[in-house]
Amino acid sequence: MASQIPSLIMDTSAEGLLHKDDPALMEYESFRRQFGREQMIIIGLKPADVFDAAFLRLLKDFHEALEEEVPHVGDISSLVNAEYIHGDEDDVTVEELLDRLPETDAEMNELRTRILNSPLYRDTVISEDGTFTVIVLEPAHFSAASENKNILLTEKERSEFFESVRVISDRFRTTDFPVYLSGDITVEEVLKKMTMNTMLRFTVLTSLVIVIVFTILFRRVSAVLLPVIVVNAALLSTVGLMAVFGAPVTLNSTVLPSFLLAVGIGDSVHILAIYYKHLKRHGDKNAAIAFSLGHSGLAVVMTSITTAGGLMSFVNSGIAPVASLGIFAAVGVLLALIFSVVMLPAMLAVTPVRNRGVSTDHTAQSGLDRFLAGVGDVATAHPWKIVFISCIIFIASLVLALQLKFSHNSLNYIREDVPIRIDTELIDKEMKGTFNIEVVLHTHREHGLYEPDVMKKIEHIQRMFQEMVVSDRSVGRAMAVTDIVKEINSALNNEKPSEYRVPDSRELIAQELLLYEIGGGENLDELIDRDYMKSRITVRGPWVDAVAYDKALVSLDAELKSLNEGETTVSVTGLVSIIVRTLSAIIRSMGESYLIAGIVITCMMIFLIGNIRMGLCSMAPNFLPIVLGLGLMKIIYIPLDYSTIMIGGIAIGLAVDDTVHFMHNFRRYYHRCGDAREAVRQTLLTTGRAMLFTTIILACGFFILLLAELKSTNNFGIITGFTIIMALLADFLLAPAIMVLLTGKKRT
Repeated sequence: MASQIPSLIMDTSAEGLLHKDDPALMEYESFRRQFGREQMIIIGLKPADVFDAAFLRLLKDFHEALEEEVPHVGDISSLVNAEYIHGDEDDVTVEELLDRLPETDAEMNELRTRILNSPLYRDTVISEDGTFTVIVLEPAHFSAASENKNILLTEKERSEFFESVRVISDRFRTTDFPVYLSGDITVEEVLKKMTMNTMLRFTVLTSLVIVIVFTILFRRVSAVLLPVIVVNAALLSTVGLMAVFGAPVTLNSTVLPSFLLAVGIGDSVHILAIYYKHLKRHGDKNAAIAFSLGHSGLAVVMTSITTAGGLMSFVNSGIAPVASLGIFAAVGVLLALIFSVVMLPAMLAVTPVRNRGVSTDHTAQSGLDRFLAGVGDVATAHPWKIVFISCIIFIASLVLALQLKFSHNSLNYIREDVPIRIDTELIDKEMKGTFNIEVVLHTHREHGLYEPDVMKKIEHIQRMFQEMVVSDRSVGRAMAVTDIVKEINSALNNEKPSEYRVPDSRELIAQELLLYEIGGGENLDELIDRDYMKSRITVRGPWVDAVAYDKALVSLDAELKSLNEGETTVSVTGLVSIIVRTLSAIIRSMGESYLIAGIVITCMMIFLIGNIRMGLCSMAPNFLPIVLGLGLMKIIYIPLDYSTIMIGGIAIGLAVDDTVHFMHNFRRYYHRCGDAREAVRQTLLTTGRAMLFTTIILACGFFILLLAELKSTNNFGIITGFTIIMALLADFLLAPAIMVLLTGKKRT
């Protein structure tokens, strides 16, 4: 399975968040095939003076280098090739704005006036105040490998497109010619590199943590190497299976190595803890292997099944990466189980073990044993106090958790000091947005766009969106075919300001659009279809949270629906519809996954314990840490996004592991001695050590994620690590207290 890893693919795109059959994604795919990709790379430039001859010459050289050297480029626009429409009463000419660079101060002033006074250029290729300009590159629509032009640009080709732009930008960047890179493609490619780097780095770091902890715990070479072999075999097999089934690596996948290594090693800890303890007492290796599997085997199987059950709760998630991670992380946990109960004992059997002598003193206790016994004594001596305090903490945490806000903003996954985020925020501010909202008006009749009423509807939509406020920020330009019609009408009427309008005649609109094409205009196919039935309105919006867009679009919903008269329909699509749809999927997925995980794991606990009342009560130590983790998210301002919604489902699957081991052994000792307090003590002295060390490994495995470049990975690491520690405390204190209250201290 590991041999398939080289064929692994990556996908950090916004459309990759939804399933292929999602209606919003299908509508977006239809839009892309009609008008091309709306995604882009934006290169920002902020010189001392945009209207400086030296700068304009360098800008033209930069533009031409991008045009000639970048592969898979579909369109490139800047001040260099922006359309300059002029003419007289009978003819229209469309030229490139900087086809000839100004040579005198008078010509430069004329150019400045023309650009700053034209709505066609403001907030599209130059800022409103004229101090900032951009070059916008859009990738090709179809793949170069597509002979019949029906295969969209591949991820590999898009990466080549971005990398070429980056290299050329670095070549031109100087102090006097500052270059800033942004755009959704740029953000996605940077996230893709960060994701892969994070996965590789934290696979090594988590393995190192495992080596250190196992060295401290067992002080044997075999006890360190064999578990590392087992968990890495499970990890490599899982990643190989992702490649086999075409599941891409996504932002969520950054947690997979640390998760599988830390979770998988827990099985080995429980087996080896009993194995070496039995070996030290009796000196028989084969008997120790059999005893350790007999003692911990069922609990190891059940913990793996409950963890996998928690993960499988994400399978029905509307967010594709979350569903995929749920499937393959669950598969990885089960593979780790198989390797732990089959391969690990086999390797122990054939690995020479140095005989350190059989221990004859079975009563001596180490400092750790005394600590664990003391914890058990405290829990069983004050059960009501512990339950009361736990209830207070639960209620307080629940109040905080209910105040959590949902969020989806991929830019927030990147640290504030990373150049791509700095550049994006700068360009976003200067150009009033780096994110496109796409609106499609469909007349459903040939040449329907010639109708003046239809053109007025398009103008109305432009005004609606340009007046829209998103997260206290106004949007930028709303571009449509009406802009071209207005420019032509003005050019045909000696550029009178009063003639910058859409004509009231169908015949005149048709004539002006024909003159535009004859005069050399090339942008019409990006705005309308060839049958003049559909019009695309592109609104440049700020890069803000999807929640803000959801609220803004909801407020416009009624007005947009009012434009659906007769055959004409208006729909919002593009990446904004994808992220808004993702937000609704986040909300639905969280509720469903938490509910499913809770029900499935509760049923498993009841089955394991064999008592409904005790099984239900045993879930208290598992639900408390989840609510504590959510409460902490509120305290440290971490929102619920498509990364952190997984915490509950994953954490409850992990938290229940210690509970399973505790309950499994508690029942054994309680049936043997009939004393709940003594059963708790014996449970903590046998399996408590393994519970402690698995928690240390798990917590370290997740806390290591704080070193990741991605803030989303940091957030996941700190909350999950905290939840795991709280789960151990709950199993050391709350679980014993509950068992004492349910069974009584001494059975008669």
